[in-house]
Amino acid sequence: MKRFRFRMRTWIVLGAVAAVAAAIAVGGYAYFTATGSGTGSATTGSVGNLTIQNDPPTGIWPDGVGHNFNVYVYNPGSGNQWVNTISGNVQTFSGCWGYWFTVSPIVVHGYVAPGWNTFTGTITMPADDSDDQTGCTTQPLTINWSSN
Repeated sequence: MKRFRFRMRTWIVLGAVAAVAAAIAVGGYAYFTATGSGTGSATTGSVGNLTIQNDPPTGIWPDGVGHNFNVYVYNPGSGNQWVNTISGNVQTFSGCWGYWFTVSPIVVHGYVAPGWNTFTGTITMPADDSDDQTGCTTQPLTINWSSN
């Protein structure tokens, strides 16, 4: 009787092991194959015209000395915008010619972040012996800015 029980247990254990092995083997090879396609959406950032302003440079004389001042560039967009150079020209007014002044180009050659960005500009009034530049004394200058 003992022998029969041992054999019965052995068969039960072997049967259970075989059943588990079969389940694992079948489960390991069962899968579904599918293909698909679809669409999604995205948005790009906004771009706007840059606003360029400056602090008024002071102490400019017809002596050829460059005077530094802050130039502010406002990017109203939601992402960086590429700027190569920022150029300024002094506007002519009665008795004072704009070509008497040189505004050095600001070479950015990079991205301008959204919001206000600060750069350094330089303005020079070259010494000129042939023109009376007195009409420019104590006058506020207007600098017209552009960027590319």
